This record gives sequence, C-alpha cells and structure tokens, in this order.
Amino acid sequence: MDGEERNTGAPPRVSVIIPTHNSAPTIGRALASVLSQSYQPFEIIVVDDGSGDDTVRIVEADPSPQIRVMRLTECAGAAGARNAGIEAASGELVAFLDADDAWHPAKLERQVALIQSSDRYVFVACASEEFAVDGEDLGDTFRGRRPLSGPDGWKGLLACNTVATPTVLVWRRHLVELGGFNRALEIGEDQDMWIRLALRGEIGYLPECLAYVYTRANSLSDRGFREHIAVTLRMVEGHVAALRDRLTAAEIRAIRGERIGRIGRIACAESYIAGVGLVLRAALLGYQPIGSLAFVLRASPPARWLKRHIRAMVNAIGNGGRADVRPSPPQAPLRRCGDG
Repeated sequence: MDGEERNTGAPPRVSVIIPTHNSAPTIGRALASVLSQSYQPFEIIVVDDGSGDDTVRIVEADPSPQIRVMRLTECAGAAGARNAGIEAASGELVAFLDADDAWHPAKLERQVALIQSSDRYVFVACASEEFAVDGEDLGDTFRGRRPLSGPDGWKGLLACNTVATPTVLVWRRHLVELGGFNRALEIGEDQDMWIRLALRGEIGYLPECLAYVYTRANSLSDRGFREHIAVTLRMVEGHVAALRDRLTAAEIRAIRGERIGRIGRIACAESYIAGVGLVLRAALLGYQPIGSLAFVLRASPPARWLKRHIRAMVNAIGNGGRADVRPSPPQAPLRRCGDG
C-alpha cells in the first residue's frame, strides 16, 4: 500500500460522492447525515445527473463549504455519475451515499479507524437497516448475511451480494486503477465493483448498523427477474469464467446455485412457472434443496390464496368484523440497529 494511504501523519481525507437525479424530497436528509458526522469529510461532491426538479437549488442553498455540485451535461446513470465524482475527488478515501439514504453520525469515524487498522483492507463496509418509502422499518438489509473475511471475500460476493453501496468506504486509488464502475451494466454495477475490489485485497466489516437504506419506487435494483438474468447473472458468470482456475467445481456450482435460486424466488412473484424452473434448477445445483422445494410449495398460487384468506379472517376477527385499517407508520428516525 502506498504512502498516501498510511503513516502520513495526518488523518486521511474523505470525499463523499452523492449521485442525484430528481432527488429534491430526500437530498436534504442525505446531506444532513453527512454533515453530522463525527469525522468530518474533506468534501461532499453532489453529482447531478440531469435533475429536472429542485435538487440542485436545495444543495446550492446549503452554506456548508465542503459541498460542491457537479452538473453532468448528459445522463450518465448511477455508474457514470459515481465515476465523475471519483475523478473529481481529492480525498484519499471515497465514501458513497445515494441521495435518498442516510448515515449514522459515527459511520465515517468508525470506518476510517477500521480501514487504517490493516494494510490488507481495500475497502470496508458495515451493516445497514432498510426502510420503505413510507418509513416502515424493514430490518437488516441482508437479513444477517455478512461479507466473508480473509482473502477469499470475493468468492462470497460472487454467490451473493452482501454489501450495500451507502456502507462502502474505499481507498480512491483502487477505484481509479480499476477504471471506476462499469457503465455497460445497467444494474449490478455496484456488485461488480465490490467483486473487483475484493480481488485486490480483503474486506473490512463493521457489524454495527451505520447506514440507512430507503427503498425506491422503480429502482433499477428492483427490475424484473429477466433483467437480473440478462445483466447481473451474466456479469457473475463472466467473473466465474475469468476466475475458473481459482475456483473448485463445487464452489462454481454453489455460486451458480445461490444466484439462480435467489433470482428464482424473486421471479415467483412475477411468473410462478418461470420462478419454479429457476428454483428447481438451483436445487439441482445443490442450493438448499429441501428449502427450495418448500419454497415452491409455499409460493404456489393455491398456497398464496389460502394465506391471503386466513390473514383476512384473522384481521377481521381482530377488528371486530371491520376491514383491516392500518395507519401509515411515521417517518423512521436515524438510529442504530437494535435501538429502542
């Protein structure tokens, strides 16, 4: 690791990159969470990707000297916007935050300490908590799944992504040397980057929930299963082919099985027949064969019909025969996972 990253005698500078596109309702929350960090960033680069709302006006109205706006002349997408921020960044470290997400105030402080603690760490991540658009707490983003420690962390990321973009803190030079995010990938460009970074060293991880991820309507990550097969799965298969000499046959089956199985479970909500085919294919590859068969039964149309009617009956009994009426949950406050 070069001298700019360690033992310079000065704390490393952190550049925060926030890509935006029509993010007026949430950009203020994102900026407030960055400005409240106990380890203050050197700069906050807001990359506006052709917004047509008040996003830029809101950002420019903030007097904080760290904030600067980059306006892209052409729509670059998430990968292109992040790449523009990386190129413009002056810090030794880069942290990514999406315009509708937020951080715990200690996020940067704890991650900077971790990434400086070992020359082996190329980037560090942390746990994150997920919220619906209406503020409902959806729990841990990856349901307890964590990146693998040690030099084989890339193998775990091939099988299943366990890194949320707003949780990442990375040495900038690695991003530059890798050529940034792959703009050819409409989805999965973040997963591709974490795999490529993990191939250069180890992943540091904090099990504390220091990032808050808000789900988005029409998010690219919520595209249909066919696009995940065409783009994300193809990206993973490309890495598997390139790394075949470093993977055993059993590891390749496990990677394919888990990827196909997870896509199949998503697919069942859109097309049960197509989803079942993928889930059973994953089971044949060894991915949770018993659990996969149980899922196929639970996700079948008759089972879903029965669950809906049982739930409706229980709600009706609980409401004295009235229809189920639930108030919308309040906007979720910034807090750590597990706080009361």
